[in-house]
Amino acid sequence: MFKLLRRSSSSPQPESEGGQQTTLSARPEVRKSAEQRPVTPARGNQEPIELSYTLPMRGRPEVLYRLALVPTRRAAWDSNMTESGWLDETQSLKNGARARFRLKNRLLSSRFEAEYEGLKPSKAGGWRSLKNVGPLEELSQHWEFRPLQGQQGTEVTLTVRGRVRFGWVRSQVERLLYNLMLSTLLDMQREIDAPTAARIQEMGEEAKRREEAERKAQKAARKAAKKRR
Repeated sequence: MFKLLRRSSSSPQPESEGGQQTTLSARPEVRKSAEQRPVTPARGNQEPIELSYTLPMRGRPEVLYRLALVPTRRAAWDSNMTESGWLDETQSLKNGARARFRLKNRLLSSRFEAEYEGLKPSKAGGWRSLKNVGPLEELSQHWEFRPLQGQQGTEVTLTVRGRVRFGWVRSQVERLLYNLMLSTLLDMQREIDAPTAARIQEMGEEAKRREEAERKAQKAARKAAKKRR
């Protein structure tokens, strides 16, 4: 579906040398183990979820860092959010600063406050909700930005963590968070590099069509085998 990248590891696009353009490809990855940060252990009926996805983008780390984390900019490009802004009068992006968000999805549509943590300018940072977000007791996002070695661009990793209050809804919430994570990254890609985002989306849709065709072929083969018996 996508070309894997090995790890060594409206915003302006990075300048390219000699007018050359570099083709970037996506690396999908879902990590349910805590590779980057430990997930808070579940207590009682709380069900921990951790999802992560990495996508290379044509943007400088410092540009993408502010695009992802400054709350007054977030709702302008992220189709999953209907509201985002500062709660603090200082309106400064620093650890402990607070912001308000509201997600568009009906299941997670309540307004919530979040506190920024783990901020490393141009490198990493995120926020953690301070109250329930729908069926989640806690929701957090963590971003990482790594310059692509030998290329113009940045490897962007978004990690989403949550603790579900009721185990019976876990699978539904996990699918929801996965889709939100992917669409947020594609929205960011569109904001800085629409042509690349369109190509990535086309590849994803083509992969889905192939998977559906294979599934139907396997189903037909099983039916044919039963008739022969």
